[in-house]
Amino acid sequence: MSVGKTLEPLVLQVTTLVNSKGPSKKKKGKSKRANAQVSTVEKATENFIEKGEQIAYENPDITQEMLAAVEEVRRTGNEMSIAAKEFSEDPCSSLKRGNMIRAARNLSSAVTRLLILADMVDVHLLLKSLHIVENDLDKLKNASSQGELIDNIKALRQNANELLNQAAKRQQELKDPQLRDDLAAARTVLKKHSTMLLTASKVYVRHPELAAAKANRDYVLSRFVKLSIP
Repeated sequence: MSVGKTLEPLVLQVTTLVNSKGPSKKKKGKSKRANAQVSTVEKATENFIEKGEQIAYENPDITQEMLAAVEEVRRTGNEMSIAAKEFSEDPCSSLKRGNMIRAARNLSSAVTRLLILADMVDVHLLLKSLHIVENDLDKLKNASSQGELIDNIKALRQNANELLNQAAKRQQELKDPQLRDDLAAARTVLKKHSTMLLTASKVYVRHPELAAAKANRDYVLSRFVKLSIP
C-alpha cells in the first residue's frame, strides 16, 4: 500500500466536501451535490478500510495493531459521514460546518496512522527479503560441491528476484530523490553481480586450491554485502 497514492482519493473527496460553499439560489440542487460528495467520501473510506484489513490478515505479526487502526478509521469515518450529511442538509450553518471539519481532521489522523503502519509492513517485508538473500549468500560461500552450489544458486536467484521486485516497488514510493537513487544503485548491483557470482563460485568449487579463484569469488560476495535498502 503506497502511503501517498492510497490516501490521495480519500483526501481529495474530504477536501472537496469541506470546501463546499454556501447554498446558491437553487438550494435543492446544491443539497444533491453535497449528498453525492458525502457518498463519494463514504465509498473512498470503505475502499481504504478493505485494503487495511487485507494487509492486516496478510501479516500476522502486526494483525492486531492493524485491525485496531482499521477500526479507528471505521469509527471516525462513520462520524465524518454523519457530520457531513448534517452539513449537506444545512450548508449555511457554521456550527455544522465546524463539526464536519473536526470530523474530517479526526478521520485524516486515523487514516494517517493506518498508512504509517502499512508502510512499516512494507519495510519489514523488504528487510526480511534482504536477510533471506544474505543467508543464501552465506550458504553459497560455504558450498563444497557442485550439487550444493547449484541448489544454493537456484535459491539465491529466486529470493533475489523477490527482493528486486519489492525494492522496485519501494523505489517508486520513495519521495526523497537521493534515497530513490541509492535504492536504484543497490538494485543494479544485485542484478549485475548475480551472474558474476555464479561463474566465480563454480570456478572456486572446481579449483579451491587456486588463490585467484577464491579472490574472485570473495570479491563478488563483498559487493553483495554492501547492499543496503533505504
